[in-house]
Amino acid sequence: MNHKKLHIALMLGLATLSMGAVAQNSGKKIYIVQMADAPAATYDGKLAGLAATKAAAGARFNAAGANVKSYRSYLTSQHSAVLSRVGAPAALHNYTVVFNGFSAALTPAQAKALQTSTKVVSVTESRLIPADTTRTPDFLGLTAPGGLWSQLDTAARKVKGEDVIIGVLDTGIWPETASFGDKVDAQGNPVPYYQAGTSVYGPPPAKWKGTCVAGEGFTAAMCNNKLIGARYYGDAWYAGAANSGGAYAAHPRLEYKSPRDGGGHGSHTASTAGGNANVNATINGTAIGGISGMAPRARIAVYKVLWTSTTTPNNDGGQTADILAAINDAVADGVDVINYSISGTQTNFNDPIEIAYLNATAAGVFVAASAGNSGPANQVAHMSPWLMTVGASTHDRQALADLVLGDASVYSNGVSVYGSTLTGSMILADSAVASGQAVADAQRCFAGTLDPTKVSGKIVVCDRGVSARVEKSAEVKRAGGIGMVLVNADANSNGLVADFHSVPSIHLPVANRAAIRNYVTAGSATGTIKPPAAPPAIVAPVMADFSSRGPNKANGNILKPDITGPGVDILAAYIDDSQTQAQHDATIAGTYLPLGGATSMQGTSMSSPHVAGIAALLKQQHPSWSPAAIKSAMMTSAGPVKLANGVPDLDRWGYGAGHVNPNAATATPLVYDLTAADHGRFLCGIGLTPPAGIGSCASLGSIAATDLNLPSLTAKGVVISKTFNRTIKNVSTATKTFVASATLPSWDVVVTPASLTLAPGATGSFTVKVTPGAAVSASAWSFGSLSWSDGVTSVTSPLSANGSAGGFSIPASVSDVRKTGNGSKVFSVTSGYSGKLGLTPVGLVPATRNANNITTGQKQCYDVVVPAGALLARFQLFDADTSGPVDLDLDIYAGPGGTGANVGSSGGATTDEVVSLKAPAAGTYSACVSGYDTTNGPGGKVDYALSSWTLGPVVGAQTLRAAGPTAVYAGGTASIGLGWSVPVGHRYLGQVQFNDTTNAVPVSLGTTLVFVDNR
Repeated sequence: MNHKKLHIALMLGLATLSMGAVAQNSGKKIYIVQMADAPAATYDGKLAGLAATKAAAGARFNAAGANVKSYRSYLTSQHSAVLSRVGAPAALHNYTVVFNGFSAALTPAQAKALQTSTKVVSVTESRLIPADTTRTPDFLGLTAPGGLWSQLDTAARKVKGEDVIIGVLDTGIWPETASFGDKVDAQGNPVPYYQAGTSVYGPPPAKWKGTCVAGEGFTAAMCNNKLIGARYYGDAWYAGAANSGGAYAAHPRLEYKSPRDGGGHGSHTASTAGGNANVNATINGTAIGGISGMAPRARIAVYKVLWTSTTTPNNDGGQTADILAAINDAVADGVDVINYSISGTQTNFNDPIEIAYLNATAAGVFVAASAGNSGPANQVAHMSPWLMTVGASTHDRQALADLVLGDASVYSNGVSVYGSTLTGSMILADSAVASGQAVADAQRCFAGTLDPTKVSGKIVVCDRGVSARVEKSAEVKRAGGIGMVLVNADANSNGLVADFHSVPSIHLPVANRAAIRNYVTAGSATGTIKPPAAPPAIVAPVMADFSSRGPNKANGNILKPDITGPGVDILAAYIDDSQTQAQHDATIAGTYLPLGGATSMQGTSMSSPHVAGIAALLKQQHPSWSPAAIKSAMMTSAGPVKLANGVPDLDRWGYGAGHVNPNAATATPLVYDLTAADHGRFLCGIGLTPPAGIGSCASLGSIAATDLNLPSLTAKGVVISKTFNRTIKNVSTATKTFVASATLPSWDVVVTPASLTLAPGATGSFTVKVTPGAAVSASAWSFGSLSWSDGVTSVTSPLSANGSAGGFSIPASVSDVRKTGNGSKVFSVTSGYSGKLGLTPVGLVPATRNANNITTGQKQCYDVVVPAGALLARFQLFDADTSGPVDLDLDIYAGPGGTGANVGSSGGATTDEVVSLKAPAAGTYSACVSGYDTTNGPGGKVDYALSSWTLGPVVGAQTLRAAGPTAVYAGGTASIGLGWSVPVGHRYLGQVQFNDTTNAVPVSLGTTLVFVDNR
């Protein structure tokens, strides 16, 4: 199918860990249990004998305090008490800092039993999630005269991240690169830990409470005053490997049972965020100059949570149970910033990782997270407002090249990092086939396929495909070739990549292939690879196609992604992935010293650490700023994004506020600030319960998502008008008058008051009212901006809105996952008319479940009879119902046994698939489950369950009840109350139909789906 996930070339590492006893019974799974008490980061002292542990306003959380240690000990004892109810299985991890709970290997029966405890909030299965520069400091203006690196902080130190600690959750660290050393040589160049030199870092900041954990191929001596901490986490991943029936294990050549990086992704992100400046680097023997992190003087702490399997890339990644432990430790260790270049939820604010990061921000930690690599589709991940979600865009490195043939033909649409000129005789790879090798393999320059007697001294023309591009140039070099012309052979795989090859190379599109091959075939061919005669101006930044787009699928009133940064062709530190098994084993034995490395990578995984590093610079320059203030400064100072043709990119869903601009961010005079309590009120406003320690809805109150004090203003489904409430704070050193201006195409925008005079540190509140004009479409979004200017600097927020179909705004769905048969829900609606309102509840209907198992390539169909008068038929697969992290797809046909027209399909990158048919015609339908990729399941097979519901026709009393006003008024809001009483242990579906009953013939206003899961 055409929907599948994009695999960026990221090698993630894994080792067989011996960190804790893990049950290997195939009937058990790893579960994360969230407890009811607050974690230490937000505990307010309500328990007798246990003092408050959360930091006072403006102070940082101190995990070393005696009160914190006592409270964390209490929480751990509560975990043990709860586990004793189900036979006292051992906890894999105890979480006490930013998430209160534990993970353990449990049977489904044990997990269900824990759900009945009043001390337990939720029980969720741990899941596997994957990982999703020489020019970029210059491109971002950091090195420019007056740029942030040349500015001084209050201690007269240059703003390069001094004493700010960046925590990196990823694949680990490769300590042999000079990016992570604390010494320089006689010329002032950074050197790795094992080389002699002059120390240029003092001891770690006093706030640092972390450690350096030794393990395979990694000793405590590899940490230093730059790389101040290193830990690793893999109990849950190891349990999954042990329970896979031999389907996968740790990769024997790449992985280490230690913080050592087994994939390169972690070293790359860590050096991008905070690696030393001016580190001399080479790739495949090509000197690429000095690489640098965004905050080159920051301290780095690594938390290895991602691992590589023997089936790489399948089963690569990290388990959420392990990742939670790392977040817990990172905050307790004292990090200031976390970079999280790892995939995540797109829809669930109550996801354990999202909740842990909410509490981390409450403790004063800024978190940057990658938006995802599933673009250009609407698949943005990490949708929570407390995170800085980062898209990926290009920068201005020149990588263009020309190929000039001996007949004077010029192909000027190629890419290459080779900066000189190479001329030589040319040969087709398929004309130089080594003895015993297939012509098709040689044509694609597979390893060992070229004949050195024919290739030596020549430029070889190779087809792209199957093997890695850099492996093709390595084969050309092995056979004695001096250069490579790499041509695309498939129009469906026609992108160009400026790799660092083993010989000078140029990469050209498929359109050039036939002409080049025909010329070389004619004989006596020569060619020249050279820089372009007249290099065109580089258009940047441009959004990368792979960068996941918005809008926010969890709540359309929260802008996501927040910002974009460089994420294409990023040069940074890497592992030596050419090492042999013998060298790997000798590294563990301590008899071999690995080489440092560097490489070019792309992905939102690369853009996120740019923003994390810039956040470290802002933290040094403005130590009192909260995570929300740092986010605000970056968003309201962001620059424009372009299309490839140089015109402005007007689609905000790619880049949010715009492209990060660090020099402007540090100079902002205003910020939009937020507290944990504000985020709690937001959660209450959307019908969710804040995590313990943030406060209850009764004590906090609630706010609409549009009123959360974000530096972006987004309104979905505006009926008559929408009024945003915001507060800004003057963070400059002078009293200033700020004047507002706003624009939103086809909308009327009014800012009240139109100006604010604020003393240093003072705050001012205002409203922004947006009213749709006659030309506004119900579905089309309008993008504009709100700016506050002091006459010198403008602080600009993105302003986005669309209208509502039918003039009546209702939520598309509401859900409840409490483990009880009796439930209720309240939500708000907004009316665009004055008149009578009618409500018709339908359901609740329990799911019909079809359970089975499936392997890759199989298709299994189930017939479903839909009666006449049905209002909705829904078919759904859940990740939680599968026995492994696999990819299943779902197709619905208007006939039995997979026959008839395909009337709906769902094919995402996991098993979470859903198809809904509104007002389906009566008949027999079939729901077909396809095993797209089940290799991660036990033995390559996976258990699953298909759920289906049919709503209507409405007959008799319904188990779902709905109550609301009988009359509504234009521009007014109303509360709708739902109630139900159903048996526990099922997933239920229902809906509420809204009708304008003012006249004799009711007019439909829409429906809200109701989903109840009380299993």
